[in-house]
Amino acid sequence: MTLQELKKSIHKKVDDSNDRELLELIDAMISRKDEVFIIPDYMKKGIEQGIQDIKNGDYITQEEFEKRYEKWLK
Repeated sequence: MTLQELKKSIHKKVDDSNDRELLELIDAMISRKDEVFIIPDYMKKGIEQGIQDIKNGDYITQEEFEKRYEKWLK
């Protein structure tokens, strides 16, 4: 598919869509194409710690969490 064909295909799908959520997502993706989110070091450390916790089996499931904290979820 050429670039021109791809553009036409995308344009048709957008024109035919009535899905507001999808169209807003497409708009956001196109509008923010040049934006770059830089993850701060403190967040990277937290992410790395979370990955290590998972590898070590140090976590609970969503179901376990909901049981444990049921009184606060209501």
